[in-house]
Amino acid sequence: MDVRRELEDEFREVSELFREGKVDKVKDRLRSLIERDPYYLEPYVLLHDIYEMEGRVKDAEEVLEEAYRRAMELISEEGRLPDRLEWKHSTNRHIIKALINMGAFYWEVGELEEALKILKEVYRMNPKDEPGVRFYILAILEGMSFDEFEQVFSRDGEYDYEDLNHWFEKHAPEHPDFFTPSL
Repeated sequence: MDVRRELEDEFREVSELFREGKVDKVKDRLRSLIERDPYYLEPYVLLHDIYEMEGRVKDAEEVLEEAYRRAMELISEEGRLPDRLEWKHSTNRHIIKALINMGAFYWEVGELEEALKILKEVYRMNPKDEPGVRFYILAILEGMSFDEFEQVFSRDGEYDYEDLNHWFEKHAPEHPDFFTPSL
């Protein structure tokens, strides 16, 4: 769907600075990356995460909404989404991440219909679901809040996929209208 972005290597360097805790420097570099290629969405997602960590909710929302808007510009034709937008193509990942993050944001602020709309589309376009969107969808359908989901399944900032898969296999059959049983 998309092309390899020239700024990917530079973004990886900026991500490393973030892991080292150099947040102010990272924010400046992310803004620069966004300015240089407004359709490379990874910098938006990381800047959103930083703003959210800093409690700058409005700024976080604005950055993420801009990433979502640009993602939709990249993938939609005459208002229609593609049949496939697969994770296996690395050039799609920044788009998929922006979409997932927008869906998760809506979930986090309690706009569940909007969250489900976005997440279900991502799941439909990428049925192999390497990022695990199905877990978010099921959690919303089960009435779980984003914070509750994080508390139950996140360990040291990473999801416990063994627990998630077990939970999914147990509860997905309760939603046959969306999750079809494995044959």
